[in-house]
Amino acid sequence: MDESHGRTGDLEVARVASYPRPGTKKARHCRPFAHVGTEQSMAIDFDTENGIGPKDPNGKLSEEEKALLGDIQGNILKSHGRDHSQHLFITFDAAKKKEARTWLAELAKNKVTSALKQWDDSRTRAGIFAASESKDDPEAYLSTELAKQPSSIFINVMLSSKGYDVLDLSSKRPDDETFRGGAAGAVPTLADPPREKWEAPFNTAEMHALVIIADDDPGKVATEAKAITTSLTSGKVVHVEVGKALRRGENGPVHEHFGFADGVSDPLYFAKDIARQQTTNWNPAAPLKLALVKDPGGDATTGYGTFLVYRKLEQDVDRFNQDRHELAKALAKADGRTEPNHADRELAGAYMVGRFPDGFPVSEKGTPEGTDKGIPNNFDFDADTDGLKCPFQAHIRKANPRGDTKRLGGTLKDERTRRISRRAISFESNGKVGLLFLCVQKDIKRQFEFMQASWINNHDFVQAQPKTGLDPVVGQGTEIPQQWPEKYGSTKKITLSLQQAVHMRGGEYFFIPSMGFLKGVATAG
Repeated sequence: MDESHGRTGDLEVARVASYPRPGTKKARHCRPFAHVGTEQSMAIDFDTENGIGPKDPNGKLSEEEKALLGDIQGNILKSHGRDHSQHLFITFDAAKKKEARTWLAELAKNKVTSALKQWDDSRTRAGIFAASESKDDPEAYLSTELAKQPSSIFINVMLSSKGYDVLDLSSKRPDDETFRGGAAGAVPTLADPPREKWEAPFNTAEMHALVIIADDDPGKVATEAKAITTSLTSGKVVHVEVGKALRRGENGPVHEHFGFADGVSDPLYFAKDIARQQTTNWNPAAPLKLALVKDPGGDATTGYGTFLVYRKLEQDVDRFNQDRHELAKALAKADGRTEPNHADRELAGAYMVGRFPDGFPVSEKGTPEGTDKGIPNNFDFDADTDGLKCPFQAHIRKANPRGDTKRLGGTLKDERTRRISRRAISFESNGKVGLLFLCVQKDIKRQFEFMQASWINNHDFVQAQPKTGLDPVVGQGTEIPQQWPEKYGSTKKITLSLQQAVHMRGGEYFFIPSMGFLKGVATAG
């Protein structure tokens, strides 16, 4: 579920390990990449895709960059990358709004993580990984040094539209109709279940604020969550969601409950990350304006925030595996066999997701090296315009068409402005599993809602005749029979309808305001 549900972040890059795809050689560990900076003297450009910060791993951020990152919360331009989190949903007492505003200000001054702090933390960690390369026992060195210098706890704070209202801060609220309508207002557009069928308390409670606490140590997360909850006397925590990253091995890549690599293709905002990419066929770079929007209550120069979509998505693993098996059976039958083999099951899953479980794109030619050099992302669908390798309905093709819209009369430039930045993490609770889907963007309607409604849920996207149908992973709506390549690359098709395996259980829209706004909110007019 990489194209719409990702969380690769600063702490991820240094520890990501590859793993072998069936039929490839055993994969090796990727070389860590140093997260450090170099000087830049030019003013910050929000429109270009060159990235903010340094390319060279030996310098510093410019003063302008420091000022901007110091006023932006972390987890916006890059995922925090930590493995454990708690999400505290808060309802404020309207009669204690001044006290609530003071509480927010103190939280911002003492605990909220800025993008600059996130940058510094990642630089320290990268230095440890870089030093390990020259050691006789790198793993022992890493274990010792990371214990001495653990990552700092990460905290985000955000407000819903009703949160601005109850705190008497409506004049500081971003002027956005979709944000004001909240997640409940988007039900018809997104084909979501009606709010009364959402899980409690999403179905009734007013969620005024959300605090995200994250760390690699779940004990530290729990302790901090308890402290923040205890300090809140101007309202109450009405709900808590607990997130946990799933990994292949202790330091391996993140995957989700269906077993597929997660968080592969997010937009990149930092020059150092862009510089590591091959971009001949697909450029993951993004302008700052894809995510950042001016904070009405923030500093005139550096005050920026972003809109966050929060959706609790329950994954029906049995349903997904059953559909995958039915498709594998159909592939075997087309090949003259009665029972599917491992290769059939692997291809069926890759047809549905668009990538194999290890992240290798189904549209690309395999290599003996497997994913030794990282999960491939430098590809488009220009060599598969008929969907003979990667079906049009495959999740990654629906959520990130990589130029397919050009063949429908659109432009790649416009398509790229629809991208979202995913900040999701898996959950396991009360016998249920799924994804706490979070994404940030400048414009919820133009980005996330468009992607879900016009691409993922649209039977006529990517192809109208015969109809493509729903995204088989996160599509919502009426299932219809879909066309699947009978054999890889074949023009002959299998007709099969799959069932919805991901169900939306509740959510809300939030705005992540600037650090300056939060620190001054106690006295904001």
